[in-house]
Amino acid sequence: MSFGQNENRQKKMNEDFTSEQKAILKTKQMTLELDLTAAQQKQMLSLNKKWAEEKTSQKAAMKSLNKEEMTSTEKFNHMNAMLDSKIARQNEVKKILTEDQYTHWKKTSKKMQHRSKGKKPQQNRQQRGSQK
Repeated sequence: MSFGQNENRQKKMNEDFTSEQKAILKTKQMTLELDLTAAQQKQMLSLNKKWAEEKTSQKAAMKSLNKEEMTSTEKFNHMNAMLDSKIARQNEVKKILTEDQYTHWKKTSKKMQHRSKGKKPQQNRQQRGSQK
């Protein structure tokens, strides 16, 4: 089984979880990755629950939108709101984590964004190297 198939299977499995279950799993992953204290775990769990619920409602709203029929202003407003939300999340996380934890979280978040877009930083480097 390839990595991509495993990732798709995990995504499907995650769709079966409630927002609260997703938040708990995310918090535990962060605890393992960042060595969170009990207080940090509690704060991150609260944030992760909030974000999981927001993501669920945003997903439902996105399904009802016809992106092809959106005006450029509507698209801009939608993207602007998404970026504002990401900035707010980042600022909330920054208040909870230590400087080292935050730096590590940022690096990990960037890797995850690349994966979710189907881009793997390692592959891109390899492709560039073989084109020379």
